Amino acid sequence: MVSTGSKRILLVEDQAVIALNERRLLESLGYEVSLAYSGEQAIAAFKADGSIDMAVMDIDLGDGIDGTEAAAEMLKAREVPVVFMSSHAEADIVEKTERVSSYGYIEKNSGPKFVAATLRMAFRLFEARSSMQEANRRLEATLEALPDLLFEIDEDGRYRAVHCNDPGSLYASIDGIIGTSVRDRLPPEAAEVVMAALAAAKADGLSRGRRYDLTFPDGRRSFELSVSRMATDDARRRFIMICRDVTQQARAEDELRRSKRQAERLLGVSAQIIKIVDLDGVVNVLNDSGHRLLGYEPPELIGKRWFDLCVPEGAKPVVAAFWESFLGSGSDGILPHENDVVTKDGRRLRIHWQNSLLRDDEGRVVGVLSSGEDVTGYRELEERYRTIVEASPDNITVTDLGGRMLMFSPKARPMFGVEDGEEYLGRPVTDFMVPEDRPRAAANIGRMLAGESLGAEPYTGLRVDGSTFDMEINGAFIRDGDGRPKHILFVVRDITARNRMVGKYRILFDQSPLGIGLFDYDTERFIDANPALQRMIGYGLDELRSMTYLDVTAPDDEDRSREFVRKLAELGKLGPYDKMYRRKDGSLMPVSINAVRFIDYDDRPVVWGIIEDITERRAAERRVESLFAEKDLILKEVHHRLKNNFAVIRGLLGLQADSMTDPVAAEAFMATEARVQSMALLYEKLYESARFSEASMADYLPSLVRDVVANYAHAADVRVETDVADVRLDAKRLQALGILVNELVSNSMKHAFKGRPSGLVFLRAGIEGGRVTVVVGDDGPGMPDPATDGASGGGFGLTLVSLLAEQLRADMTREPPGGSIVRLSFDL
Repeated sequence: MVSTGSKRILLVEDQAVIALNERRLLESLGYEVSLAYSGEQAIAAFKADGSIDMAVMDIDLGDGIDGTEAAAEMLKAREVPVVFMSSHAEADIVEKTERVSSYGYIEKNSGPKFVAATLRMAFRLFEARSSMQEANRRLEATLEALPDLLFEIDEDGRYRAVHCNDPGSLYASIDGIIGTSVRDRLPPEAAEVVMAALAAAKADGLSRGRRYDLTFPDGRRSFELSVSRMATDDARRRFIMICRDVTQQARAEDELRRSKRQAERLLGVSAQIIKIVDLDGVVNVLNDSGHRLLGYEPPELIGKRWFDLCVPEGAKPVVAAFWESFLGSGSDGILPHENDVVTKDGRRLRIHWQNSLLRDDEGRVVGVLSSGEDVTGYRELEERYRTIVEASPDNITVTDLGGRMLMFSPKARPMFGVEDGEEYLGRPVTDFMVPEDRPRAAANIGRMLAGESLGAEPYTGLRVDGSTFDMEINGAFIRDGDGRPKHILFVVRDITARNRMVGKYRILFDQSPLGIGLFDYDTERFIDANPALQRMIGYGLDELRSMTYLDVTAPDDEDRSREFVRKLAELGKLGPYDKMYRRKDGSLMPVSINAVRFIDYDDRPVVWGIIEDITERRAAERRVESLFAEKDLILKEVHHRLKNNFAVIRGLLGLQADSMTDPVAAEAFMATEARVQSMALLYEKLYESARFSEASMADYLPSLVRDVVANYAHAADVRVETDVADVRLDAKRLQALGILVNELVSNSMKHAFKGRPSGLVFLRAGIEGGRVTVVVGDDGPGMPDPATDGASGGGFGLTLVSLLAEQLRADMTREPPGGSIVRLSFDL
């Protein structure tokens, strides 16, 4: 995992607002961030600061070299991951960045999770490349440490390469071995084993487990072969052959086979599982009953690995730990153990084992002899009752047929306030009820004995301290082997909270402004309806209880309503679902319904629906659709840099949120930022083909001022005057100018008209002396000078005005007296 705690990022972005917002995002992800506003500045900062771990580059950096050129120059100094972050998504731009660095590409407006994932991936890729050489060195060291003989041979069995750390392990001298064949170097019997393994590897890609013996000056040795096919570019196939000296293992297996013969006399008389497993977990002995219990036919499991076939995945760590501990103990006693096994058909059984170590003639441990008994049924029964008694949230009490308590679960103690329950055994269960309920409870026991099924019965419980609570009791017989009642099992549930909750929900039901209805799923008849629903459709509760939900449904919606209710049986809940209700007076009303189906306390399926009158919403939707149609033509004129505009808006909202001390306000700004982001993404998809580079101030600024003023409650009291010439500006400058005008007009609306019945906001823009001049003002008392007070006393809005004026390279002045007038002048 890549840690961000010590990672330092150089962020290269030429737009100040976007740079601040992107730095805030990167810092929120745990990175240290330094900024550069041009390619040349980025190169200088990178060369001067050796602690930079990554560069995040914009592509279009204004005048001077672009992001790809700067990144290429930086990488000449040293290698770090470079990730490009840009609004451009064209294939040729992305391809251009990949020629410089292939660590990642992020489109602006991407979410924090995507940015975080991309940066982590870039660091991981960089670390992977850095560690590749180290991995190769480790591989070479591993080969040197291997005790095995390693050969590269061709498909004819000729040696092509040899790796041997101990020449004494070779049957013949290593001199001259390259180019000779296996048959030239090994005795015929051993050579045939090797060639058979080679043939198997040709067919299957891999061969393991074949053994051969060789006679050395110090005695006879056994070797085990593994042969694997290599992927090569040569026409002739090559293979890797590993030869491992298993002499000691072979001797141990011989001793184990002798022990196996000694144990075979036990197998014919045992009804349990009898097995012998060697030190590698291979089954050497398993009796017939053990095979059949596990679903296999004898001797199907002999020679197979016990842990691979018979131990379920979840039990393997525990069984492996016991196995390792038992083998390491060296104990000569019998050690019990219990674990799950899995049968051939996938069933799980619980087996209780008695285990003993097997030793060879020299006392060395060579395997384990185990006798197992299937205790699945016992354990399942124990687990069932333990779960019922201990995990149930209810009290479980067992009595005799007369109702005298024989036992109760631990939940009874807090329920009835009992500290030591032993003193209450033998007493009537009715002692824990208020006196007025005891005759009814005794009568109900008699009804049970007479064969009547009672179901849940409500009572008032009595604690030992005299306090009472609401409870519900279900009773059932515990029967003997002949099916006769022997004891009574009572499940006691505290329903005090439920009854209180029902009361609270009744208040919500009655007071809800939304309609709420309840009807029987089978009969379709209303069971209940709150006052809001009754007012909505004009029927009283008694009238509705004689009607079905279809009686208040418009004829055209009946079939759809039936299908909606039918799906509730499958899904449990549905909605929102729009339909037309028919009122008592015959008029139709559009409603939106959310519904849920459940089983009530009377064990009947019911449907609970929340109904909202959407008459006003439908009218509003029609008005919105009309407005959308009118705005559609205008929206199609928005230029292709709208993504950057949204990025600036998000940056402004994020910076304003950071400046707030009120967490509620900060949260509101952050929520607005998220909405803007969603709008940007939607608009990007809808208008990806838009390509506009400039617009007229006359088309943009007057409508902007009117929209800003309209957002305030006292807009009707404010007169707006605009006089804007048809001057076309590029989208980048018009964007900055629009935000600046927005801030000035907003400031006027907030502060200029306090205590006044009316006022004036005006905007004039045009060309004066070859420069663009914009004048924004009001007839109020004035405001701080944004050119001098913005950073210190004018608040965030005026600070932003100053920042944007600098971006426009504009001269900005305030012109008193008579109100607050700001004049900007910049080159066309």
